[in-house]
Amino acid sequence: LIHPGADDNASGVAVLLELAANLASGEPPPRSIVFVAFSAEEAGRLGSQAYVERSAPLPREEIRAMVNLDTVGRLEGKKLTVFGTGSARELSYIVMGSGYTVGLETNSISNDVGASDQVSFLDARIPAMQLFSCPHLDYHRPTDDIEKLDFKGMAKVVEFTKEVAVYLADRAEPLDVKIGAAGTAAK
Repeated sequence: LIHPGADDNASGVAVLLELAANLASGEPPPRSIVFVAFSAEEAGRLGSQAYVERSAPLPREEIRAMVNLDTVGRLEGKKLTVFGTGSARELSYIVMGSGYTVGLETNSISNDVGASDQVSFLDARIPAMQLFSCPHLDYHRPTDDIEKLDFKGMAKVVEFTKEVAVYLADRAEPLDVKIGAAGTAAK
């Protein structure tokens, strides 16, 4: 059977590409924004782990934060869930402000409960968030098809992520990291 993967994770890649094109058309920010699409997440996050270990194109110590766009295609008027906002003191405020600016309600989750690519960054003590639209019955099934995507919602996710990325790129000082030894938000 073919699993089209429209939401998981063609939606994330589509938002990433639209965001990159959108940001490329404006003034360059004072800090670099790197766009990466990882592979082998479900085989143990092999792509994101290799990226963090090799620290390219930026040295690991220069990576201020990571935003993972994983399964963002079915917003459908619901809140955008953002996992991992407790990995830096400022992240929940950045999420709240960005949501307010673009008119998108968010559900900020301090800890990261997932196993997606942001965990590789958290394990390296780099603040990281995962954006997620909502769970559904088509996850990892042949029914995860393009007709079920919410394109207007995805456009809102692009706007939201742009606000977050621009804020992080414009910020002069590093975030106040709150990651414990096991790669989770400190208590």
